[in-house]
Amino acid sequence: MISDCWTVQGWNLYFRRLLNDWEIERVAKLLEEVGDFAGTNTDNDVVRWSHSKNGIFTVGRAYKKECNSQSSRYQSSWKNIWRTAAPTKVICCTWLVIRKACLTHEVLRKKRKIILPWCSLCGKTRETNSHLFLHCTFTAEIWSMFLNYLEVKWTMPEHTTDLLSCWIRRGGSKRQKTWWNLIPHCIWWTVWKKRNSRNFEDISNSIHKVKWNCIVSLYFWCKEIGLEDSDQLLELLGSL
Repeated sequence: MISDCWTVQGWNLYFRRLLNDWEIERVAKLLEEVGDFAGTNTDNDVVRWSHSKNGIFTVGRAYKKECNSQSSRYQSSWKNIWRTAAPTKVICCTWLVIRKACLTHEVLRKKRKIILPWCSLCGKTRETNSHLFLHCTFTAEIWSMFLNYLEVKWTMPEHTTDLLSCWIRRGGSKRQKTWWNLIPHCIWWTVWKKRNSRNFEDISNSIHKVKWNCIVSLYFWCKEIGLEDSDQLLELLGSL
């Protein structure tokens, strides 16, 4: 116990045997290290929240600390979700995607559900969040369709959160940036619906039809919010 070795005058260490000459220097260094110890007191031990001045923990303070500790790229990801013009149910789907909360085979197996882990779209590897929404060969064709049309050179990041944080339109009008920000929402919404229809309804559509559905959904979202520049999507439809 520390209290047994501490007095008002300072440390009072007891050793079970006499020290050798070569040990004296080590003990001196030890005393130097612990010399700044402020001492003990007779107060009862209490639990203190070290991130507040009064030591009291509250949920609000914990939330504020967590928000402050997040990097700016993760904070921008939340803005890219909730400040877009996508339908509410699509925004909620995107929120689940970047939090890896969608019930992919990976998540279901963690919940101890007996299920084959293979991707429902390509059938080549395990269905994880990053694979299904970013790296699956089926999904990659949809990403490539938009990127090639817009002549954008892109390297797919590892995680969905990383993609959303760097999905920034350089140049162009404000309206063009608005529908540019809708593209990840549209792709993930389309892929998730396609995956579920294949799993639960045994409906298998061609990649051509899935691309068509994705562009049509994006077009009507843009028209709903009055984006005139969305007519560019008609050209993309015509190229299919």
